[in-house]
Amino acid sequence: MEEHKSNAGQGLGIAGLVMGIMAIPMGIIPCTFYIGILFGIIGIVLSLVALSQANRGHGPRNLIIAALVCSIVGLVFATVVGFTITRHGASFVKEMIREGTDGEIQFEDIEEGANDVLHDLESDTAAWDEHAPSNLDQMTDSLKSLESESENPDE
Repeated sequence: MEEHKSNAGQGLGIAGLVMGIMAIPMGIIPCTFYIGILFGIIGIVLSLVALSQANRGHGPRNLIIAALVCSIVGLVFATVVGFTITRHGASFVKEMIREGTDGEIQFEDIEEGANDVLHDLESDTAAWDEHAPSNLDQMTDSLKSLESESENPDE
């Protein structure tokens, strides 16, 4: 007895493939890795739903599997790029490489890293608060001098 092949899941498979293909370059470009993560997740979800439909309807799965692979690769690229270019993500990776954690990350290490991040944020905020009034005064003086020059262009 012949099984009837259908096109079940092919529409979602194509949509997942497009999302996966878009996730790869968006994940590699540093400014758009958030979009790459989003496209990768959407592509994975669409591909999994399409694969489920194809299995139930005895449809072809080659395109859907390709979509799933592209989406996973795009998500991985975007996650790695996003993690390494963030301010403390790169230092965390460097520290792991330098110490050689052998794949074991201790809770104390994570807590210490989080405390370092909080300390850096507090010091950045304090530095901004310290310099903000003088910068604001300088900008106000510059603006006043520009206004007086524009009111008296002949002088």
